[in-house]
Amino acid sequence: MDNREPARNWKILIVDDAEDVRELLSETLRYHNYPSITAVDGRDGFEKFEANPDIRFVITDMDMPVMNGLEFIQKLRAAKYDVPILVLTGRKEVDTAIKVIKAGADDYLVKDGGISDEILIHTRKVFEMRKISDEVKRLNGMLKEANAQLQTRNEFIRKTFGRYMSDEVVEKLLESPDGLKLGGDSLTVTVIMTDLRGFSALCEKYPPATVVKMLNNYLKEMTDIIFRHNGTINEILGDALLILFGAPVTRPDDADRAIACAIEMQLAMDRVNGKNREAGLPELEMGIGINTGTVVAGNLGSDIRAKYAVVGSHVNLAGRVESFTVGRQILATESTIRAAKSVVKTGEEFTVPFKGFAQPVRVCEVRGIGGEFNLSLPVEKTAPVPLERKITVAFEVLEGKHSTGQKFIGALTALAENTALLRSGRELPIHANLVITITWEERAGSIASINAKVMKEAGEGEYHVNFTFVPPEARAFFNTLRGGTGAK
Repeated sequence: MDNREPARNWKILIVDDAEDVRELLSETLRYHNYPSITAVDGRDGFEKFEANPDIRFVITDMDMPVMNGLEFIQKLRAAKYDVPILVLTGRKEVDTAIKVIKAGADDYLVKDGGISDEILIHTRKVFEMRKISDEVKRLNGMLKEANAQLQTRNEFIRKTFGRYMSDEVVEKLLESPDGLKLGGDSLTVTVIMTDLRGFSALCEKYPPATVVKMLNNYLKEMTDIIFRHNGTINEILGDALLILFGAPVTRPDDADRAIACAIEMQLAMDRVNGKNREAGLPELEMGIGINTGTVVAGNLGSDIRAKYAVVGSHVNLAGRVESFTVGRQILATESTIRAAKSVVKTGEEFTVPFKGFAQPVRVCEVRGIGGEFNLSLPVEKTAPVPLERKITVAFEVLEGKHSTGQKFIGALTALAENTALLRSGRELPIHANLVITITWEERAGSIASINAKVMKEAGEGEYHVNFTFVPPEARAFFNTLRGGTGAK
């Protein structure tokens, strides 16, 4: 209802069994331009109230026959009528006031002598109270609508980010009023890029359902670890992950947690491959690249479709570093090692002229991290054992991950579980990616393609290579050869 002070066409309902009181109140109100309707008891009052939609205020006595004032108030409120009600009574007990207010009356006035001025004062007071009450209701309605919008916004954030970052990070985003603002900020982040070695080859050998099963098994293990370290999964690109530490929430130990996360992810590959072996599936190996630097991070896109992302050369550099890894290896740029507050255990260090970067980048092999994390990767390097009979192979040097179509003849002269010596009739670039094709006489027509990376020179015409992917049939063949040489 409209609770403005009544105009001339509004009416006040007076309910009282005393005729003189009704006449006095009616005359007093009419004198001040408040038209009224009278009723002799609560039942009569309720009937007249329903019959006259212009009634905007009720003054009622308490003690009346047929239906008293308390019952009348209760019936109005039960019928959901929100009209202001002023109780006018001769009772002075506090209990009576409490009862009528609880029943739904707006105010309470004791009839004690002259009431003309008091009734007007209280009538105006009730209207003012109602104005305030309605304003509160209006504000509550606005607050309810704003809260609904906030819930919608928060639900959008949860759906957008909930699958890619920890609950703690999502809650921090929800606390920010600009959580969905388009645009970006310049942040220092530590970026992790991961990739499964030889996964594209596996996709060609196994049915889609099997590939998805392997991938989901792997991603579940990795996601749990990433969230535990408060990392953000910015992208899932097939078998590759782009992970952020420092965006959207920045912490002083971002680099430390990123390194610890990468080590735990490598250690978790034992669990991933244990499940794969149980299911009769091939084992997987992962390479991880880490880089720290300044990027632009924020919501990119439009009001219709937006995505939280990071862009900048340091994101690209993390991908370049990852491309130089072999399976089970973590490589980090010097900037990440410097940014870490914990002691980082490193292995081999080398400088790489990455494509697209003017200056060579110093890269370190990460072997562990101290401090509260206290994590280490197992030492797996075993020198290749000379073979009694060299294995003639064909190989090609890839441009990045793409074939050049040029094949060369070489030979494997020594072998370990994940490394070998490759004799080549041509000079090979260090860190070049190779595809090595082998055949073996014991099984006529058996051919396998192995992915490998050139690590360093081993002598004139020979190179240390690390296998990045070995298909199961080639792995079994190698195990036979290594068993014959006593290699382990």
